[in-house]
Amino acid sequence: MNIIPKNLLDPFGTSVVTDYSRLFTELGLQPIGNLVSRIKHPNRYLRRGIDFAHRDFDKVLEAFKRGEKIAVMSGIKPTNEFHLGSKMTAEKIIFFQKEFKAKVFYCIADLESLVDNQIALDEATKIAIDNVADILALGLDPKNAYIYRQSEEKRVMNLAFLFSRKITLNHLQSLYGERQLGLYFAAFTQAGDILLPQLPEFGGPKIVLVPIGCDQDPHMRLTRDIVSKVKDQFNFIPPTSIYHKFFRALNGEAKMSKRDPMSFLILNDNIELAKKKVMNCVDGGKKTAEEQRRLGGEPEKCVNYELALFHFVEDDEHLKRIYEECKTGKRLCGECKKEVAEIMAKFLRKHQKKKKNMIKKATKILTKQSV
Repeated sequence: MNIIPKNLLDPFGTSVVTDYSRLFTELGLQPIGNLVSRIKHPNRYLRRGIDFAHRDFDKVLEAFKRGEKIAVMSGIKPTNEFHLGSKMTAEKIIFFQKEFKAKVFYCIADLESLVDNQIALDEATKIAIDNVADILALGLDPKNAYIYRQSEEKRVMNLAFLFSRKITLNHLQSLYGERQLGLYFAAFTQAGDILLPQLPEFGGPKIVLVPIGCDQDPHMRLTRDIVSKVKDQFNFIPPTSIYHKFFRALNGEAKMSKRDPMSFLILNDNIELAKKKVMNCVDGGKKTAEEQRRLGGEPEKCVNYELALFHFVEDDEHLKRIYEECKTGKRLCGECKKEVAEIMAKFLRKHQKKKKNMIKKATKILTKQSV
């Protein structure tokens, strides 16, 4: 009898999900299911089940239908250049900004990168400018967004201090395990980020949607617990969340490794290097071309197929054709990788050109804080 190992979820470290179906009971999540049909133009993450679970996402749809203001909150820890995971989260908040007219609150978590990664604030700002240029190039409308650094947003820090009075050490340990105190306070700071859009200067209580991976759910549970404990001071509405599945590293591992730069794509990659990474990624093919044509491949095991599914093939019929041709042996891995690599290269060329024109705007946004 094969026993599936437990899911490992760590918001500050490595996470591995072996069975997504377990998360509905383990975390108390709800499946997206029929909610997708209520969205006029669902993006590929919703259409393809990559966004698979939620907390109160139905309330987002109901608020939008009533014409109420909605906020979408996300952020990035400024430690590295944009990789595909960063791109996925960015594309999702841009989608909700456009589809639901939601105001985006985008946090540069420089205090967390200071505590967790020992990155000085001035160095974090340089990385953040590059990150913000990426999200602007991907399509974020800065006119309907508030982009800020944690270290400069005193309202977030004030909230974090207030929240810390309401939560015990036992409560934190039940959510995060035993951690250094700095990471516990980083969690309070994230709760401040999530609830910032509901302060009076941003229009007061409203539905706030947070798109995340399931490894970040402890932050959502902490924030929702805090909302119930500060009712005497604030009229916060519990934040909502939507959860995406993880994308594997190019070498097939659950998480990319900085020690192996060939295991992940970054949006600043040289085009030829990026194509080489795709051509070398783990695939689901057989040992020989003859065997592949006779037995077919296994796209479920193929990282190249995941690149198409998650990131680079927008048309669903095109994606279906890739899958079926692989399964039936009509498509060999080399030709498939070459096709996906060319689509990826086209995206990177276009993106890098746009990004170059966004550096000045990103610099201005992060060096001049305002509501």
